[in-house]
Amino acid sequence: MSNKPEHITNNEYKSIRYLNLFRLLLSFFFFSIIFKKVGVYVGFSYTLDIAKLIATIYLSFSIIIWIVSVLYKKRSSLVGLIAPVADLPHIISLTLLFDGLGNGWVILPVITIGSFSILSRKPYAIFAMPVVATLLLWLLPKLLGIDNSEVAFSNILLYALTYFAIALVGIRQSQTYTQSLQLTQRQKRKIVNLSKINERIIEHMQSGVVVINRQYEVALINKKAREIIQIKNKQKLPDLLIKKIIATPESSSNNFSIYGEDVLIDLIELDKNSDTRLLFIEQQAQINEKSQQINLATLGQLSATIAHELRNPMAAIYSASQLLQESGDINTLDKELTDIIIGQIERSNKIIEDILLMSKQHIANQTKINLAQKLNKFKQDFCQQNSINTDNIYLDIVDDSLFIKFDSSHLSQLIWNLTENALKHGADGQIAIIVSNQADSVLIDFKNNGDKFEPIVEESIFTPFFTTHTQGTGLGLYICREMCKSNNAKLEYLRQDFQHVFRIHVRK
Repeated sequence: MSNKPEHITNNEYKSIRYLNLFRLLLSFFFFSIIFKKVGVYVGFSYTLDIAKLIATIYLSFSIIIWIVSVLYKKRSSLVGLIAPVADLPHIISLTLLFDGLGNGWVILPVITIGSFSILSRKPYAIFAMPVVATLLLWLLPKLLGIDNSEVAFSNILLYALTYFAIALVGIRQSQTYTQSLQLTQRQKRKIVNLSKINERIIEHMQSGVVVINRQYEVALINKKAREIIQIKNKQKLPDLLIKKIIATPESSSNNFSIYGEDVLIDLIELDKNSDTRLLFIEQQAQINEKSQQINLATLGQLSATIAHELRNPMAAIYSASQLLQESGDINTLDKELTDIIIGQIERSNKIIEDILLMSKQHIANQTKINLAQKLNKFKQDFCQQNSINTDNIYLDIVDDSLFIKFDSSHLSQLIWNLTENALKHGADGQIAIIVSNQADSVLIDFKNNGDKFEPIVEESIFTPFFTTHTQGTGLGLYICREMCKSNNAKLEYLRQDFQHVFRIHVRK
């Protein structure tokens, strides 16, 4: 057992209180016997100065211990261990002075020894108590000048054996109690840890979770629910929500609108006799997004199958068109037609590659990448391959030694796609790539000039197959966002200072 104040239990404190009460009553009893009027009733009337002195000291000591234990509850454990050690000489001295050996009063120290066993739970310390008590029983009569020649040695031995027997029982009981306490503490730690894990899981759930009582008072609410219904712990649910819950049958869900947000509520009764109920709140937009993701996954698998099947015939048509174009017998008109066929097949192959890339699982192999070197190398390659002036791409990198963790091939494709997209849809053929170092993330902004998007375009910009360009597939931005997700990053669109901004958030 630890004697630190914070480890004292309620049971231990109660034991210490009872021991203090016993000490106070016993010391007052001995002190009272000194006075003749009280002593007559118990058959003793000692007026020896040594008895008065010891009884007075013991009563004063008992009162001080009681006050200290009440005022300093957290120190009661330490006081409870020290006090019994001081009890032994006082109790044995007073019982001997009042003919304790002859009348059996020296049996009183067994209470002190037993109490010490409960509080200490250390075998050596417990065993030391009967040893000290036996020595005091043997030596104190001589020191106090008491004649015990008529008392048989067997009586002293019997009392000593009683002390040791109580100590041995106390050691056994203390060991059992210690094992039970340790087991309880381990179980308590497990429960506390599980409780913290549950709270952490609930807090980070994508659905809103609220624990309420029958009066609709909130006992627990997670982050998502706080955002939706805009309340904190220990508050009542909004009246509008309470009315909806009352109108909703048990164990059924219902659509509901609160603060302009369409949500789905589901109330669950844990137990008919319990006052606690669970309220789940899901945003309709989030449900729709999950449904869309399932549909996209199915569509992706179907599209990939079709794309694979189309590749072979498209390759055959492409090869035949090239052979026909290289033929010496083909005229100018037919040659123009084969050029159109080859161009459209190349475009179709690009669409097939995008569809296959969309259906592919983007597993990231992250490495440390120097962002300045990566962007400078990209600018050189992109301008050379597309035959554009390097002044059309402006780089602003705050730190040339800035590193990020990212899949190198994914990052190359992201930068290439976003730059190509900005130049294709921009108003002046200019793009600025700006890197900023934030506290918890690195931001990579792709900025270009252009007219503001219509609201429907801005909402659907990352939706697969959505495009505003006649030659586009509508998969580029979707694939870019999926690659960001696989690298624990985020891609978003912003409208800032009359410019289109595609921003990559890379966590540090």
